[in-house]
Amino acid sequence: MLGIFSLATGKLPRFRANGGSPRENLALQNVQARIRMVLAYLFAQLSLWSRGKPGGLLVLGSANVDECLTGYLTKYDCSSADINPIGGISKTDLRGFLQYCFDKFQLTALCRYGPGEQMCRCVWQ
Repeated sequence: MLGIFSLATGKLPRFRANGGSPRENLALQNVQARIRMVLAYLFAQLSLWSRGKPGGLLVLGSANVDECLTGYLTKYDCSSADINPIGGISKTDLRGFLQYCFDKFQLTALCRYGPGEQMCRCVWQ
């Protein structure tokens, strides 16, 4: 994709960490978010077909109400899913719910372990 842009314009955008401008950085971050959604739809539409099964799958989104209300989202990214289970929940309420699930049901899937760590860190903190 960047090769096509570079061929058409003679310029290759870079992330800020690699010397790019804020405009380049934002554009590349938006491209990443949109590519994730394109890949999610590709897998949803063709995963069952690749296994010789009929039908298709739905894509779950991960945008929350805070992102929607403040406009902090990229058009055609995780806000563009078939179903958005946390779309009406604020980040604060979602963190509280995840903490409750972790405490009440010991859902270790909500934790990640760092190198050499004995205890998990919650993914929402």
